[in-house]
Amino acid sequence: MAADSPPNPNGNSLDSITCKHRVRALTLSGLRELLRSYGVELAPILREAELSAEYVGNDYAWIPLEKLAKVLTLAARDTRDACFGLKYGSVMRSTSNPLGYMMANAPDLRIALRSFACFHPVLSSNNLEFVESAGGGRIEWSFPVTVPDITQLTDFVLMRFISRIQSAAGRAWRPVSVGVMHRQPRDLAEYRRCLGPRMTFNQAVSSIAIAGSTLALPMPQADPQLFQLLSRFCQEELERQKDGDHPLNQIREAMIICLQQGSFGPKCVAKELGLAPASLHRRLKAENTSFQRLLDDTRRSLAERYLLESSLNLTDIASRVGYSELSAFSRAARRWFGTTPRSFRRRAPNLDAAA
Repeated sequence: MAADSPPNPNGNSLDSITCKHRVRALTLSGLRELLRSYGVELAPILREAELSAEYVGNDYAWIPLEKLAKVLTLAARDTRDACFGLKYGSVMRSTSNPLGYMMANAPDLRIALRSFACFHPVLSSNNLEFVESAGGGRIEWSFPVTVPDITQLTDFVLMRFISRIQSAAGRAWRPVSVGVMHRQPRDLAEYRRCLGPRMTFNQAVSSIAIAGSTLALPMPQADPQLFQLLSRFCQEELERQKDGDHPLNQIREAMIICLQQGSFGPKCVAKELGLAPASLHRRLKAENTSFQRLLDDTRRSLAERYLLESSLNLTDIASRVGYSELSAFSRAARRWFGTTPRSFRRRAPNLDAAA
């Protein structure tokens, strides 16, 4: 397979990626320099990930989210550093990142995080929310089940947020608690050093809990006029992107939510989307698929993620993908992967040994 077509001068990929989950190429800023500090070159990693080297430096171009995940996974493999995602997230530059500038110029950290969550689709299509409460707040994010190998990508995003919060709270700040979707690594030393002791793994979503006193901290370099200007820019960019959202991505995410609730029939999914079941059927038909076909593909992708990237037992995984009996899940796995869930899990890369 050929690498993705290089971006055009206007910052858009020459090949359409509107049907894929995507992220701005600015996430590659600084990756080459960090890899060289390990004695590793970026070019071979990009070739193996089938991503054009011309994306590097074209910060506002779109790249497939799964390609970024693969690049970071390969970087962890080649550097033999299971914590590569954490380290890259802590040093990555914010070049050409309107959301980074907007956060830096917000009046306080609460408004900075609230604004980032609101305008997050300007940079990436994965799910992200800022959930507020009287006692504090929580950043929550997840990646589509069609994106494999999310461990390094999750850790990268985690440390980007930690670094931004520390710009207001100081380098010694640590979150109230952290949860991540991937399995627990063998060595927790780097996680504890960067994030503190309160960390859990195998979660349904990744999250960072922040105390109310921290959220009230002013951003040290805030410029109210620049904040308003960047907010308007991001709002206009969101309007431009609306026509590019693919309906199947929205339906997949609704299916995952319903699977987590234990009720994942057409009525549940339609309700989650705010549609009548007949309207959902028409949307699926327009995309030349069916509810059952898309549900099966979503369950397969979700099962693959849990088997390769979590330490959940097989019974728990079966339940999370909508099977009440382990035997039924095993039959589905044989159909999807050509082998048993246990055998398929043995394919998971052992990055723990590189820590």
